[in-house]
Amino acid sequence: MPGRPLSRRTALGSALAVPVVLGACDIDPPRRESRSSPVTPPPEDSELVATVVASLVRAGALLDATTTEVPSLAARLAPVGAAHAEHLDVLVGAVPDAAVPTAEPVSVPPRIVPALAAVRRSEQRLMRDVRAACLAAASGDLARVLGSVAASTSQHSAALATEATS
Repeated sequence: MPGRPLSRRTALGSALAVPVVLGACDIDPPRRESRSSPVTPPPEDSELVATVVASLVRAGALLDATTTEVPSLAARLAPVGAAHAEHLDVLVGAVPDAAVPTAEPVSVPPRIVPALAAVRRSEQRLMRDVRAACLAAASGDLARVLGSVAASTSQHSAALATEATS
């Protein structure tokens, strides 16, 4: 029994996607032997790591200020803060000589909806910073880590958007 005919969009999209998928299979494969220790990025990536670390510190400071100002949001924001802390640990560990910056004091509105809006804006800013760093990374390992951070941040941002409207 013949299936549905392919549309032009589907055929074109498939034709364009095949070289990308096949080409990505052997580009800078992950190292199998060094799973336990973070890989030090090349010197040109150190500035990217510092930028992302500063963005994570800034986002973490806003989360802390939000949970202090609006304690009822602590449970909602805990997974976001935990993810940021894990990402920060990985990135700081990748550049051992780098100092972790301190965040500027942040003020947050004392009401739930405006506070969540501030957190969403912060997460979107973090996501933009991480995506830009991911695209600029010289190291494939760093690009993969930053891609993971971007995906996590995107998921948390989407979840916060859903929670604010429901």
